[in-house]
Amino acid sequence: MNKISFADRLRRFRAERGLSQQDLANELGVGKITVLRWENSTSKPSPLAAEKLQQIGFGTIELGDTKQASMPRSILRVEERDKLREDIRKNIQIGSNSYYFNPPSYIINGPEDQLSFFETLFSVQEIPELPCSLLEYCRRLSLVADVPELKVFSAQYELEHPKTEAKHWDPNYGPHGWHRYVGRFPPHLIRSLLNHFGAKRGEIVCDPFAGSGTTLLESRLLGLKAIGIEICPLSCLISRAKSQFPQSTSRLSLLAESLTAFYQERWRAFVGNKNVASIPYERILQRKGNSIDAFPNCEKWLIPEAFLGTSIVVEFACTLNGYERDAICCALSSRMRSIGNVDVDVVRAEYRVTPRKGVDVLNHVQSALRKMILDIHQTVITHESLLSSPDDIQVIEGSILDTDVSPSSVDYIITSPPYGVESISYLRTHLLSYRCLQPILQYNPYTFDSKIIGSEYVRENGTDISKSVAAAYSQSFVRFFHNDLSGQLTNKVMRRKQMMMYFFDDMVEVAQQFSEWLRPKGRLAFVIGNKKIGSHVIPSDKIISEIFTACGLDLDQIISHKLKCNNSNSEVPWQERIIQDEYVMIFTKRT
Repeated sequence: MNKISFADRLRRFRAERGLSQQDLANELGVGKITVLRWENSTSKPSPLAAEKLQQIGFGTIELGDTKQASMPRSILRVEERDKLREDIRKNIQIGSNSYYFNPPSYIINGPEDQLSFFETLFSVQEIPELPCSLLEYCRRLSLVADVPELKVFSAQYELEHPKTEAKHWDPNYGPHGWHRYVGRFPPHLIRSLLNHFGAKRGEIVCDPFAGSGTTLLESRLLGLKAIGIEICPLSCLISRAKSQFPQSTSRLSLLAESLTAFYQERWRAFVGNKNVASIPYERILQRKGNSIDAFPNCEKWLIPEAFLGTSIVVEFACTLNGYERDAICCALSSRMRSIGNVDVDVVRAEYRVTPRKGVDVLNHVQSALRKMILDIHQTVITHESLLSSPDDIQVIEGSILDTDVSPSSVDYIITSPPYGVESISYLRTHLLSYRCLQPILQYNPYTFDSKIIGSEYVRENGTDISKSVAAAYSQSFVRFFHNDLSGQLTNKVMRRKQMMMYFFDDMVEVAQQFSEWLRPKGRLAFVIGNKKIGSHVIPSDKIISEIFTACGLDLDQIISHKLKCNNSNSEVPWQERIIQDEYVMIFTKRT
């Protein structure tokens, strides 16, 4: 007999008591949205809320149905921590031998419900034939602190350098942390997959939806070559800055000095003895050297000193080229949420009601540059024996559908597409960066482009199943879009249905590209999430599996886990409402 889920029990309980979601929320002292998320299975009640539910007659609630299982474990005393270590596997198979290893502190201290995922990532790195020497492979390991018998620490552990009391992994180690980016997946996963594939030095990894360059950077840190394809110019810039960094920091140190001299000279020449806060925006726009065009609500996004400072930094960037320009622009963009009146509590870019005061743009950019210099220095030390050259990383600005990659030239693909309608949303998250860097990026994020996979762009030829390319490749696609959505076609559902049908049509072309680019027996890791249309969850994993299999890619394994990058125990309400599950789908190209 199937166990009734907590969400179903809660809905029945409310119906039997004649309670609305708001009524139940009032009784428990929580918000209505909290009850809604419990019933959508996108969140679980806290132990206190579960206790209150039991007190009003709900019945017994198991520990696994509460957030208790997702809470970090106790690390108060050394003996407690040692006891927690006993719950985690002791050995990892490296080549033909098994070795005792120590995991990082956040695995020991972290939530119990993460352990199965960590166990999976340990297991996928256990391969019979090593791609390099034993010691070098130990240096490459992900989520492993050290292997005492071999007296070797992993390079990732040394760079991440977690504190003893750490409860969650840090996805921002080294250059990974140079720029905030919504939708980024954890580098620990990428490193585990590259080890699982047995990627050898000099082999080529491709990420056709490169985003902010997580796959590219991890490939470089392990001595591989990489090709990133990304249609969004700002994302390309971030990817280049993070993955193509020079191994000497002298260039960036000189760049920081040049910026200071340039900035101070331009500031004095324009402001003189005047109060910068009293200078009209029109005068800043007309300043000789300014290349930022006026944009809507400029005065609400940036106070005068922030606007002037940003204008000067962009002017300086326009005098540069190559990596130096990317570094300055990345540093400026990474601090834009502090430079502008950006509400940091929302995902998309929205301006604050109360403007910021005392914004020192030069200090913000210099601080970002100092972090970049320090991170490069530490990365070169920790990955000295592994690191490949900046020239081994290629970033192509464009659509995967238009990019020319030689057939059978790629060894591995690791990627994740925007899940249906998120691509433009990613751009708008960094809207202020696009406005201020427009002279360099030459791109308006509100210019919808039909070549952006999964964008809000919708063609006008209807949603007839018979016109869909994906219908010829996936019976799961036909069943869901033809049958499961019948009777629910409101205007909103119709639009979402149309978007997602086009998304899967695009996925057919994507799968064909993957199959052409990969060498025989080449490996592919594809991360996808199951979204909802109305009350129905789209079986994205089944549809993708059928499409990819039809295109010559055989499914080997599926890893199912919620991939939360910034905090492995976090809840992200805007994401939880949309993405139900996430899957790492691993394929091999059929020979």
